[in-house]
Amino acid sequence: MKKLFNRIQIICFALFIFYSPTCLKAQNIDDTNTKVKCKVGIYIKTIQIKQTEETFDAVFFWWLRVDSIDIKKDYSFVKNIEFINGNAVCDTVEERIDSVNKYYFVNGICKATFPYKSDFKQFPYDKQILNIAIENTSTNFDNMVYVPDNQNLFINKLSDKNIDILNGGQFSISKLDFQSSVYTYQTNFGDPAIKGFDKYSRLNFSIAISHNSFDVLQKIALPLLVVLILAYLVFFIPDYEIGTASALTVTALLAGIAFQWTINDSLPKVSYIMLIDKIFYLVYFFIFYAMTQTVVTFNLSKRSEKLQKLSGRLEWHSRYLFPICFIIGFLLLIKSVN
Repeated sequence: MKKLFNRIQIICFALFIFYSPTCLKAQNIDDTNTKVKCKVGIYIKTIQIKQTEETFDAVFFWWLRVDSIDIKKDYSFVKNIEFINGNAVCDTVEERIDSVNKYYFVNGICKATFPYKSDFKQFPYDKQILNIAIENTSTNFDNMVYVPDNQNLFINKLSDKNIDILNGGQFSISKLDFQSSVYTYQTNFGDPAIKGFDKYSRLNFSIAISHNSFDVLQKIALPLLVVLILAYLVFFIPDYEIGTASALTVTALLAGIAFQWTINDSLPKVSYIMLIDKIFYLVYFFIFYAMTQTVVTFNLSKRSEKLQKLSGRLEWHSRYLFPICFIIGFLLLIKSVN
């Protein structure tokens, strides 16, 4: 009898060893399934870009939904959201629990100012990325994860063109997208009770905007064309009329500088050189070319007959070289954008 009892004990112990990993694994699966999956979406109404301040104002609707909920649990923590990268004023419009279809839903409207990291090197052919990032303020990644609401339209449809950009037609939207990530705060925020670093689920909606480059260039084209024509006229003035020729080139240079100074307030305030600056520099270079040619041909006209003929040839060839070289230089600048 004692031997039979011992054998039963051995069999029970073996069964425990065999099934315990499976039980632990099943328990871990259950723990994983307890993480709340919150579906997020936004619908943007208006955007106003303030490029000199590197910020944008946005008004948009937002919603959160948790499907397949446990009716007995409290999901009110889901609505504790924060637009982490901006200064936002949010109002909750509706909050409800559908016990029949088993989902928790909350939505609202938000007006916020967000900063963005600009890159104006290719202005006015630049592209800026505007971000709206969402996190929960009361629970971390161990308990909840954000995902886009793919069951519905989680952000405006680009082809509908239903986002009003309040900048007088300066910008257009080229792409709407999202990025889901886990952000780790590398600090305990001074709280000794916090061990390690907290991880939070973050959902980032991105809006790619670009300037309407044709409109920007069109505004500066006519004044710069007048400036270039003033400088170009020196090639049709006799080489001995240096007073008239120099007056034209100086006038063209001053007009170009004054025009750039006038539009400077509407340009991005950056320390590096933008594409539009390079266009102005190109114009200044050709004005300098016209001034130099005027001085050279004037001096040659005072020398021997051979040098006088050289002066005439230089002036004649410049009539063609000036516009051709300018057009080539301008096209090379535009091509460098791509």
